[in-house]
Formats: sequence, C-alpha cells, structure tokens
Amino acid sequence: MIINKPNIKAFFPVLLIIIFSLYMTNLIPYIGIIIPFICGLISILIIFGKEETIRLLKPMRKPFFRPLSVAVLLSFTIKITLVSIIVMFRFSDISTVQNNGYIDGIATIGFAQKLILFITLLLSMIGEELILASIILPLYYFLKKNQYGWVISVLLSGIIFSLMHIETYNFNFWICITVGLSHLPMTHVWKSTESLRGGIYSHIIYNLFSILPVLVL
Repeated sequence: MIINKPNIKAFFPVLLIIIFSLYMTNLIPYIGIIIPFICGLISILIIFGKEETIRLLKPMRKPFFRPLSVAVLLSFTIKITLVSIIVMFRFSDISTVQNNGYIDGIATIGFAQKLILFITLLLSMIGEELILASIILPLYYFLKKNQYGWVISVLLSGIIFSLMHIETYNFNFWICITVGLSHLPMTHVWKSTESLRGGIYSHIIYNLFSILPVLVL
C-alpha cells in the first residue's frame, strides 16, 4: 500500500479530535454515534489532504471478493477462538458484559427508526476505520522501510481499536482485547485491496451479522 507523506505537524491536533470524538460518542446517546464519522473524516483530511484522502478511498484492487471474505472469516475465527478461551479458562465472566446498546435497541423501535439507526451505525463503522487510518497510516509511513513495518502497524491498530471500545464494553480487558485482535484482518485488508474501502466493507459485513437479525425481526 503506497502512502504519501502525511502532515505530521497536524498529528497532535488530530489526536485531540479523535479523543473528543470517542468521548462524545458515549456521552450523547444515538446522535453521538455519527460523531466518529465526522471526526474521522476531518482527521484523515487534515493528515493527508483532500487528494490523498480520495486516493486512499479509491475503488479496491480487483479481485477483491477473496481478500474481503478471508478478512471477515478470519475475524470471526479469531473472535470465536478467543471467546472460547476466555470462557474455558474463566478469564472473565462475559455474561456480565453489556451488548452494544444501539444494536439491542433496534429490536424495540419502528421500521423508520430502525432504518435511521442502521444508517447511523454504518456511518459509525466508516468513522472508526477513518479514525484508525488517521493514526496507523502516518505511523506506517515512517515504518515502511522496516521489514516488519506493516506487521507492527497492524498490531498497533489492534491495540488502538481495543482502546476505542473500552468504555463500550465496561472496561472489560479481555473482551476489548478480543475486539481488537478480531479487527486485525480488517486492517490488513487495506493493503491487500490497496484501499481503505477494504477495511470499511469488511467491517460492515462483519457487523451486519449482528445487526441484521434484530433489524428484520
């Protein structure tokens, strides 16, 4: 994945924007879930500029069905494996962890409200990918000459993604680690598809398996 030089001077302001977005997401119910999209878009535009942002979001390299499918399947495999280990060795009582309240809330509202909430959840997923890219891609730019630069960048993305969800899952360390590690294939697919769309689409497909059952019922 080719990355042009980011605006490093803007990295600290962007970090503040990202922290603000994560704080507001949990502070303001429902409306707050679109804040990551707004702040993520602003962040990546500040770091890379308009032209580079458009290039990073270009259509995926073909064929893209296989890397997307592999990313989603690997994510589910990692999640199921880690949850099984957590339960088997009793590292944490996952029954006490609240589910995503927004997803649960879909089942109790009307169709029009379901549609609106569904769209805002999609925007939130896109925003999470943009936020992650605003941090990871500048780091990768300086690590790309290192033999393990991409591997390090992907692993760091898992840690950051875990931290992004720590309040969502009531500061449950093991669940957050599971969320972070299961997202690693979605970050790697940026490179295999040569586009951030790869991560966005695989993220959406992965979460649709949780959303669609309550959306149609």
